[in-house]
This record gives sequence, structure tokens and C-alpha cells, in this order.
Amino acid sequence: MPFDVKDILRQLEAGFAPESGAPKWWQESWEDPDGFAAALAEAHAGRGVPPPKSRPGQQYDFFHDLIVRHVALERPAFRTHARIQGWQAVGYRTLHDLASRRASEWADQGVEPGAKVCLVHGVGQELLVSLLATLKLGGCFTLLPPMGPRAMATRLDALTPDFIAAEPHQLPLLKGHEPLLLKSQGRGAPGFTSHTYKPTDVVGLLFSPLVDPPHTPVALTAENAWRGAIGDGMLTFGLSPGDLFAAPDFPVLQHLPALLFATLLRGATYLHLEMADLALNPAPLLEQPLRALGVTPKLRDLLLRHRASLRNVQHWFRNPEEPYDAQAWRTWVKQCGLQAVPSSNILVDASAGGAVLVSSRGVTEPTTDVHTDVFPVPGRAWTLKDPNESGQGAPTDVGVFTLLPDKDRPPGHVLLARIRQRYHYGGTQGFRHDGRTYSAKEVTAALEDVPFLAGTSVVPVSTGGLASHARFILLAFTGATPAPPSGEQELNRRIEMLLGGDFLPDRIEFFPLFPHRVKGAVDDAWCASQFFTGALHRKAKDPMFQALTALRGRLLESAAASGEDVPSPAR
Repeated sequence: MPFDVKDILRQLEAGFAPESGAPKWWQESWEDPDGFAAALAEAHAGRGVPPPKSRPGQQYDFFHDLIVRHVALERPAFRTHARIQGWQAVGYRTLHDLASRRASEWADQGVEPGAKVCLVHGVGQELLVSLLATLKLGGCFTLLPPMGPRAMATRLDALTPDFIAAEPHQLPLLKGHEPLLLKSQGRGAPGFTSHTYKPTDVVGLLFSPLVDPPHTPVALTAENAWRGAIGDGMLTFGLSPGDLFAAPDFPVLQHLPALLFATLLRGATYLHLEMADLALNPAPLLEQPLRALGVTPKLRDLLLRHRASLRNVQHWFRNPEEPYDAQAWRTWVKQCGLQAVPSSNILVDASAGGAVLVSSRGVTEPTTDVHTDVFPVPGRAWTLKDPNESGQGAPTDVGVFTLLPDKDRPPGHVLLARIRQRYHYGGTQGFRHDGRTYSAKEVTAALEDVPFLAGTSVVPVSTGGLASHARFILLAFTGATPAPPSGEQELNRRIEMLLGGDFLPDRIEFFPLFPHRVKGAVDDAWCASQFFTGALHRKAKDPMFQALTALRGRLLESAAASGEDVPSPAR
């Protein structure tokens, strides 16, 4: 099918009413993804820069298309602001030189096409250099920002990397994997061409928080990575060379490298700002002319507190999976002076290549500027599947959004509702935290040897609302003795130390009881049933159950002292 990309870009800039459904070209792109990708590639080539080496459906040279094409234009590729150092920028030419030298060093250490390279870096220059060096060598990268040692060990064991890139001070996080650490001293001599990937080559293995369990590596093919980058760069965010893109507080594992690829492919600048710095001073975000700004509820509330004005923003977007608080959003839009600024809903899944659900990028009525409208992203085939997980198509207008082909892909989790020509985000399949899975098993395993605990279980509780927001409550059973006064603080400290802040539960409930066990493991179904019916609360206050719990505690102590098997607790 022929696609007029110039006209498509004009339509996207003007926006369209969701009532009429997706434009004709959008719907045709679902049926002809290959033709649509070819049209975007042709329009993307541009003038004044070397032509891209990637050919849709044939080959992909990420290092050339992300970096080499833009070297001569002397533009910043990455900018950040720190409280002490102030503004810092790294240009495309500098990134090219640093990444080429690192690639040369790594090649001497055995990194070759297909090698699995785990990048243990936070967002910053080191991550970019290591990522680009891996792409130049044809490696398969994995982003693993530093987290607690137990969470790191779980993911490294699941990944089995060939090499690890990390800074020296992160060595304690790599216990048992130290021999895999690559040496990066910046002394390599660049002098070889970059690698070209085939469409089906796996360019990345990503730990997507949208997958259950979240420590499962998901393969990102070169085809999906490139198509996601060009579609998001040109259409979703409308980036041009020299534009600034920022998405503070957007979870790294869900959104990177997709947002980086989309920005660099278009010759734009990725602006990274830490929320801790913005909480003290949001000025760095306000003084830059931003082509696109991603806003989370946390950033929204921060800007509301500071009474900030965002006159520098041309387009802002939010994740439709986050809590739908229309009043808070509209208050923020009015206070920041964004009534005439285009906005959109954008759901990004980096393991799928980039954005998967988007809405029209346009100015809407004041009463509908925050909405649940979304469309499957242009240029990707998709279907709605039956929520009963049978694998068949949805028999109604509500189903689980699934990208095609779905072979070897994790099952979808988003419920999409079709109402006439419109599509609405309808929540998630199962309980999630803003669309992301909560690793309850990792949390309870990390608390197994806490002295005052007899067992733990995590119970998800729906708060209702359009986004199906859930809270995760940790049920902490303390047996015959009550929890110490610092019990909650101790559990939170332990979770954060061993796993990371993202693993903290929304609430902790202590019960001076023993949990029911099945074959030695805490019975989560029993815990949830007892909690939701109020039985745990009643038993914790009942004198008879308190006496039985104390008796059971003494029996367990006697059995442990004599070496006998511990009996399973009664219901």
C-alpha cells in the first residue's frame, strides 16, 4: 500500500478526533507493516547527513544509524543536570569516539557478534557508551541498572551473560560473576566497521517489568528495535534533529533502550534528569525547550507543589496504565499553562521495540484533555485475544491486546475495549502496579530468615477506578510473639537493601499468628482468603486463638529442639 509520509506527519501534528477512529493510513499500516516501514525509512533518510545503512526487512546497522550519521552536525546526543556540576552534555562525535574505543577494547577481550553483554549502569554517559560499543560489535545487550544484591543475583543467574560491563564500585553487586567483568580504560584504537544485524537477530535480552515474572529475559529482535525506534521517533514523538526529549521518572527497564533509540535515530537530544534533583529544584526541566515531555503522577505532583509553568513544552504525554486521576491532571494542566499544548497517552514496552499503544497527539477540549483513548501503534500487526487465556480471538469487543506475531513473546496483559471506532485502555489482566508486575515471590523469599517472622505472603488489593490500580499488601505473620516496634521499618529496610526500592510493598500488616503451609511453603491462597474475609484480624484479637497460637509456638520450639518434623498448622 502507498503511504504519503509527509501527509501523515501533517495529520499527526494537527491531531484528529478519536470519535472517527484511526485514520485510513493508520489502519492500512496494521495490514501492511512492511510497506509502512519502508515508507518511513525513505522519509527518514533526509538530506545533509550520510544515508542510513539499515534496510527494513534486510539489515540493521544500529551504531551507524544512531551515531555515525549525526557526527558531522556537532549536536548533543545526551544532556543531564547535576546539583553540583550543573549542565553536562555529550555530543554525537564524542559518543562515537568513546564507544569506538570501548568496542576495540572489548573486542580484544573476546566480545564478538552474538555475545551476551550485561550493562550494569544507571542512566548516563557510561550506559550510552557501553550500549553503543555492544551494538558496534554485534553483541546482545541487557540493561540491568544497579539494584539490591539478591535481585541482581536472580537476574544474572537467569541471564547467564558472557560478559558484564560495570564500574569498579559496583563489584560487590556481581558476587559470583566477577570473572565476566570487562575492562574499560578508554585506550582502545577504533578502526573497524560496525556490525550489521539480520532482522531476526536478537539485539537485546531485556528484563521487562511488564512480564511475569519480571526477572525473565525477553528477546528483542533487530527488526522490532529498529521499527520501534523509527516509528516512535518520527510519529509517536515527532522528533527532528536538534529536538530535546525528556521523560523523568519513567521506569528504566520498561522504557529503555526504546526511548534512547527513538531519540538518537532522529538526531535529537535525550535529556535525563533525576527526580531527587528535580524535587529540590525543578528549574532545569523548565528552562529547556522540550519537543516532548513524559509526565508521571509523581512529576505532576512535584510541579504542582512548585507552582511551575511549562511554557517550554510542545507536547506532553502520560502512561495510560498509571492511576487515572482526571481532577489532578486537569488541575496540573491549568496551573502549568498547557491548555493549548498537544497531549497523548503512550504505553511503551521496550521489549517489543517501543510504543505499543498511543493516542492522537493533539489539543482536546478542557474536559477531555485526560482520557483513556488509545490505538495500537501504527505499523504493527495486532489482535485482541480472549481474556480466558485460551489463545483464541476475543469473542466480544473487549480483549487482551496482543502484538503479532506472538510466537515466543510473553502473553499480553492490557485489556483493550473497542467502542464503535474508538479504543479505550481497559485495565490489565490480573493485578499489577501501574501495569508492571510486582515480584511477590522475590519479596517473600528475601524475608524468610527474619528472626521475628513465621512467614509472609503478598496480597494484591484493587483500588477500583478506570486504571485498575492495585496495592500490594505484605502479610507478616509473627507467630506466638508480636512484632517488635521497629518491625515495619526493619522489613522495609531489608527489602530495600536486598532487592531495591521498587520492591517495597504499599503496606505491611502484622498478625501474631502462624500461616497455613502446604508442603512447607506458605499457602498464599489461604492467606488471601483469610485476609479478605477479615478472619486474620478476628483471630489476632480472639483470646482463644491467641492461646492456641502460644501453644503452637511452644510445640514448634520443642519439635525444633528435638529435630522432629514440624507439623503443618491447622486452619
